[in-house]
Amino acid sequence: MPKVMSEAAMPTKYKRKCPSRGKWSEKQLNSAIQNVRDNNMTLGEASRAYGIPPRTLKRRIDTNNTVKAGMGPSSIFGAESEQKIVRHVIKLQQHGFSPTRLDVREMAFRLAERLQINHKFNREKALAGYDWLTSFLRRNPELVIRKAEGLSKYRNVGMNRETVTQYFHLLAQVLEENELFDKPSNIYNMDETGMQLNNKPGSVVALKGSKSVTTLTACERGETITVITCCNAEGVFLPPAYIFKGKNFKKEFMDDMPPGAQVYMSPKSAYINSEIFLKWLKEHFYPRKSAGKTLLIFDGHASHCNNLETLKFAEDHDIILLCLPPHTTHYLQPLDRSVFKSLKSTFNAAAHNWVKTHDNRNISRLAFGSLLRQAWGRSATVQNAVSGFSATGIYPYDPLAIPDYAFVGQEQRETFNQRLENFQDREKQNEEQPDDLQQQNRGQTIYQRLTCPRPSTPIPTPSTSTSAESANDLITPGKILNEEAPVPETLAIIKSRGKKIAEILTTPENLSKRKKLMMPKKKNKIGSLHVQVHLLLAKERRLC
Repeated sequence: MPKVMSEAAMPTKYKRKCPSRGKWSEKQLNSAIQNVRDNNMTLGEASRAYGIPPRTLKRRIDTNNTVKAGMGPSSIFGAESEQKIVRHVIKLQQHGFSPTRLDVREMAFRLAERLQINHKFNREKALAGYDWLTSFLRRNPELVIRKAEGLSKYRNVGMNRETVTQYFHLLAQVLEENELFDKPSNIYNMDETGMQLNNKPGSVVALKGSKSVTTLTACERGETITVITCCNAEGVFLPPAYIFKGKNFKKEFMDDMPPGAQVYMSPKSAYINSEIFLKWLKEHFYPRKSAGKTLLIFDGHASHCNNLETLKFAEDHDIILLCLPPHTTHYLQPLDRSVFKSLKSTFNAAAHNWVKTHDNRNISRLAFGSLLRQAWGRSATVQNAVSGFSATGIYPYDPLAIPDYAFVGQEQRETFNQRLENFQDREKQNEEQPDDLQQQNRGQTIYQRLTCPRPSTPIPTPSTSTSAESANDLITPGKILNEEAPVPETLAIIKSRGKKIAEILTTPENLSKRKKLMMPKKKNKIGSLHVQVHLLLAKERRLC
């Protein structure tokens, strides 16, 4: 039979042969050394009183070593260098480039090579061992293995402190002018999310070492149905509304729906458009909203912002439409923060149970109402809605509710902007450089010249400044990590366009702007005559 190695016998987790060794603490060691030096105890008495072996105690006294470290050989890099690796990993995470296990192993190998440390890492693969990584994580419990969430570069750039600060200033202005600071029932958030008529497999319990673990699904990819959700800061949810793709409405679609739910049909797709949003605002939101002026917060989707009739209806009925800044809804929208994740999770659980109880049947539109009713009852709760408005700083009004880690790469962007401001000065300095260096700079793009370090000429120093030179030339683990695993530059120069920020859509200025955009443009008579002549000539050529 093959020999099976137990977990305790693995090289990354050594089990002591004598468990009683090293049970004394650093405090006991200091007390024992102090009593021996003060002649209060002999070496043997202190050894027996504090449970420290006499040879260990004598060696500690002779070497004046009062720090208790782990038994056995120390780590390859030492405690100080390992802490620099930890800080560099945290730095990469803060800039949105969390390293993988492979990245950390490669980083450790390069650091050992640059420091010329005698190691046993794999030189062919240029990687540190997996055992070293496991021990490294055990010695530094502040680092753990987590599953990263994808963050688009647009959200990375869009979620910045300047944009968020402008949004909260505008929100405070709206709440103050309309006396809504103490009226949570008049502050609403609206958003849409897509639900698929399919059960998504999640985490399951299976045999360890299985090559394939599968879960039966109703189909490859189910039909997408849009769910329109809206709630206020008091925790009151409006009944949901759904968008089905198609023209023909059937009464069966309403079976087992949550009370007050509404179904809209869209011929082209199941996504929301301007007509459906206006219909929802008139027939669904307005009859149920609280009396008085009402603030409705949503994202900047075109269906919400571009219809002039929608803006006029909102202005005539005391509905203030506030559009969130682009690419910031994952932190500034209450429904995204506390409702949709729970709604989709409970819907998937209900769909999974439906598939188990209905053999050889797909999840159809007729079953959608029953499944969503189960998920809606568990997710559309007062606690979830109130938590969402509190986490986004809308009610109670708190701009500091947005955590610092939401602004990923903020320091990097500020550095990039500083480089951009100094770009013209650098261009003037480049003109004074030698011809060969100017030719090299012309071959680079503007982005490369902004992000890459500029070659500098050595500054002449007096021969007596040896201490400054030695300090600058000193190779440290921190400098090596910054060279071998630098924080990548993700920002590029974007063509100048109108910067979109949070805005109130029902202001007179915005309404007049929309009216101008909706006005028909005057046709160019000269241009149309040229087109007609061109078509006639082409027709004559075909006849000939």
